[in-house]
Amino acid sequence: MTPDVDLVIDLNTMDDTGLPWAFLDAAPDPSRIVPGAYILVGSGSVRAVASVVDIDEGIVHVRPLRGPAEEHAHLLGAKAS
Repeated sequence: MTPDVDLVIDLNTMDDTGLPWAFLDAAPDPSRIVPGAYILVGSGSVRAVASVVDIDEGIVHVRPLRGPAEEHAHLLGAKAS
């Protein structure tokens, strides 16, 4: 497990939506994973800030922002517009 991220996700795993996805129960605190929120995602040494697109039957789709997570750290905890 990767406790420093809001959602453990392999950013190379995409489904037919074209978005990375993970199971909601992969989140250390699932209450932080809500549509429109910016969260820190990743696995291993890879990190990105991403917006939560949707949650459907326990599957979370995210849209990662381009660039290093540090550049977007100010968004963490904010709602996407």
